[in-house]
Amino acid sequence: MDKTCFLIGFMGSGKTYQGTRLAKRLGVPFVDLDERIETHEGRTIPKIFEQQGEAAFRHLERRYLHELEHEAPCVVATGGGTPCFFDNMDWMNAHGTTVFLKTPVPVLAARLRADPGVRPLLANVPDDQLENHIAHLLEQRAPYYLMAKAIAESDDLVRVEELERLFA
Repeated sequence: MDKTCFLIGFMGSGKTYQGTRLAKRLGVPFVDLDERIETHEGRTIPKIFEQQGEAAFRHLERRYLHELEHEAPCVVATGGGTPCFFDNMDWMNAHGTTVFLKTPVPVLAARLRADPGVRPLLANVPDDQLENHIAHLLEQRAPYYLMAKAIAESDDLVRVEELERLFA
């Protein structure tokens, strides 16, 4: 693989799950951008949101994303909002292959309900409004997600072999 693969999509779309599997199959490193931010900043993303707000987090996210330019090709699981701020989507398209993991709202809602992790953008959303909230956020993010070089549609998890073909 001679270029980085950036997996984009809404939270719960399977970027980390698919990314780890794809990186292993391709024999390249895997980077979870959110995890990298947390490790280097010494605090969780919810804590960054709480202490500094979303705007400060988005600046950190951009900085860590752009630092990937100096690393060997890898598979990167971005945050759900990463493509939607600054020049991030244009930058990712210029520095690798972007793949949008397109997942239906009911599937995203089911996965997010089952995930005990704290998600700052969903923290105060009542369970009965989760699907509508996700649909609204997806509508806002769609123009960025659809700029991806490839779209992997799935109502369950995308088969890693389908992603691997993009790099054969």
